[in-house]
Amino acid sequence: MNRPLPPSMHDDAALRQLHAQALDTLSPATLARLRSARHGASPAKRHVPSWWMATACSAVVALALGYSFLLGESTAPPAPVVASAADDGSDVLDENPDLYVWLGSTDLAME
Repeated sequence: MNRPLPPSMHDDAALRQLHAQALDTLSPATLARLRSARHGASPAKRHVPSWWMATACSAVVALALGYSFLLGESTAPPAPVVASAADDGSDVLDENPDLYVWLGSTDLAME
């Protein structure tokens, strides 16, 4: 039994008043049947502590942090630095002293 709202009722107080009037028109027997149906339809909820999820999440974070700190502390010695395989040509000058003799004997080095 829904009645359309008149256009003048837009605020909350007017809607609450209309609801109260609708409740007053219901008989006590109907209200009792509605209450019993509402309470009988919903099963009783078991009480589950709501803090178990926070505890589980905290434990997972603590374990992850502890594991990351264990991985960070390595007792292995650092890896040796491998020399570059690129040849820059500086070893050629160190191995061949004849180049220096040739450069000193020509006027090419003075130019």
